[in-house]
Amino acid sequence: MLFDLRPKEKREELYGREKELEELHRLTKSEWVVVLGRRMTGKTSLLKVFLNEVGGLYVNLAGVRSMRGFVEELMKHARKLNIEITMGPLTISWTRLAEDVFSKLEGRIIGLDEVQELPRNYMLKLLKKVWDTYDVKLVFTGSLVGVITGLLEPTPQSPLYGRQPAKIELKPFPSDVGVEFLEAGFREFDMRPPRLEVEEAVESLGGYPGWLAYYGNMRCVRGLGHREALEQVYSEGKQVLTQELKKFLAGRKNPERYVRLLKLLPAKWSELETALGINAKVLSDMLDSLERAMIIEKKGSTYTIPDPIMRRLVLEL
Repeated sequence: MLFDLRPKEKREELYGREKELEELHRLTKSEWVVVLGRRMTGKTSLLKVFLNEVGGLYVNLAGVRSMRGFVEELMKHARKLNIEITMGPLTISWTRLAEDVFSKLEGRIIGLDEVQELPRNYMLKLLKKVWDTYDVKLVFTGSLVGVITGLLEPTPQSPLYGRQPAKIELKPFPSDVGVEFLEAGFREFDMRPPRLEVEEAVESLGGYPGWLAYYGNMRCVRGLGHREALEQVYSEGKQVLTQELKKFLAGRKNPERYVRLLKLLPAKWSELETALGINAKVLSDMLDSLERAMIIEKKGSTYTIPDPIMRRLVLEL
């Protein structure tokens, strides 16, 4: 069902991502792969469908920030394949234990979903050992920060220098595909909302499959009207993206300045530099970090917030 709120797990449920799915099949024959994309673009659905087709192992690492947490999740999912890993002495190395798990997963494809918050240096050293030693193919998802940056943009000092994975980036649906997606989902419920409502939903939600599916679910399953459904999606999206923005701002030297910058968008470099009164180096670093976190993007010479829910949220801060 297209409007099911859970990640998709079968090819027939995965709308508009046939090209990316086939590319994932092709690339993993010889390479590790990183699937990039903003929240609600369907990274997890693409990964789960692919892993189900190849008999791979899915590991959800959302919110996991330690090697211990990583190993515990890896072991938990490995046990679903009847692979048992016994703990060693009381004092153990979590990295060494992870190596033991990977050694028992040889010949498999493993999907590591949302890896960006794991300890970067420890993970890169572990991944080098896995690359060099074990016949394991890995697929990673996340945004271009932390471990993902270390994978795709390794420095000469990095353990994975010269071993960059291939990259697949998921974008929101174009408007016409977004409309087709909603209409296909409505047909599953024998509903035919006015075309103008469908087009407004796509424009308001930016073509993000996750937000569109949520809107469709509110209409078809919860029985809400068009306006009520849009507001419900915004309310839910606001909670999710507020936490994402708070996580990004945590630990920044001047979080208020980032908020001021976001409120100025869309804007060009010169406009931001003048309005914020900061030097070019500081502005460059701020914009780079926001782009890597996939909160903003640059179109031509203009910086924008692509997710309409995030745009509205920022204006309300």
